[in-house]
Amino acid sequence: MGDIFEESLFNKQPRQFDKVNALAKAFAANYCGSTIIRDAIFGIIMNYARKRELSLEILRYPFKDEELWAFTFVKKGTLFLCVNSELAMCKQFFAAAHELYHIHCYAEDIDPDTITSGSLLDSKTVDDMAVSQEDLEANAFAGLLLMPDSMLDEQIRLYGINGERISADDVLTLMELFALPFKAVVLRLVENHTISVSRAQELLKIDAFFVQERIKRTGKALGWQQNSKELLYFGSLLDDMESNRDKELLTDSREKSDKEYLEKIRKSFFSKG
Repeated sequence: MGDIFEESLFNKQPRQFDKVNALAKAFAANYCGSTIIRDAIFGIIMNYARKRELSLEILRYPFKDEELWAFTFVKKGTLFLCVNSELAMCKQFFAAAHELYHIHCYAEDIDPDTITSGSLLDSKTVDDMAVSQEDLEANAFAGLLLMPDSMLDEQIRLYGINGERISADDVLTLMELFALPFKAVVLRLVENHTISVSRAQELLKIDAFFVQERIKRTGKALGWQQNSKELLYFGSLLDDMESNRDKELLTDSREKSDKEYLEKIRKSFFSKG
């Protein structure tokens, strides 16, 4: 099946996988409700931070590097979650959910060291080998949160998908529904015992170019393959500046310097690469 299965928590540490699965279910009950998450993940992270009384900023920039997915760090008591908006949307959602696990470990004082030192998620950590135990668990948590067993079972039943006869187009259907990458969907199908490892091996042998062509031809999951590189989201930085301006708390020179600073940030990201 390739490294994505061999290096998964499900394969390497089944008991720990069960614990992370239970955590994902409890987290969903408290913060997500009973709907498929997709692009709501960013709002869920903010809601979690609000309830846990964490100071959190979510920043989305085009990093001009498709290997870099996301990173999280603490600066002066504030958590900063940065997501690469140049990635396909489905990858951005997975990256955000992965980093949410690190934020949870920090908030609950399970292991604050990862965030304190700075957490970085790249394509190798997702597809090949997690660099730490927490990354291994975070990968599993992201898939379980975004594609929970109960909803996966429901959609398989509604769409009449037959496990061992599942086709690439069936996987695309699930990608459309849950806004996850192809490999992540296949791994969840194994974890959910919908398909066997051997069937997953066959699916993962399918050429990535063929998958992309099928997405274009069928239109399934097409929207989630688009990036949002034109999106520059600065968390509350711009909101705070505008609020201070509206309340006339800024001098003309301070307002001008703040605008110039944000514009400098924008230009710096577009000039890279």
